[in-house]
Amino acid sequence: MSDLTPEEPHEAGVPERLADPSHEEGARILADEARDTLREQGFTDEQIREWAETYIAEEGSGDVDAFVAWIAARERRND
Repeated sequence: MSDLTPEEPHEAGVPERLADPSHEEGARILADEARDTLREQGFTDEQIREWAETYIAEEGSGDVDAFVAWIAARERRND
């Protein structure tokens, strides 16, 4: 796994978005599934939730590996 910077999406230059109501549960589930992985990288629960909301709003769905890779790509793009 890539080293990630524990920050909120907007701190990485990614506009934060909220998942629409039909996808809120998916964002919550993804955040729960990714929590241990992202906590190991230093992320807080709030940061994980915000990234999951933004990811689901943009991508619609995905698994933990795709989610973590997406965060890493967004952080690299905005370095």
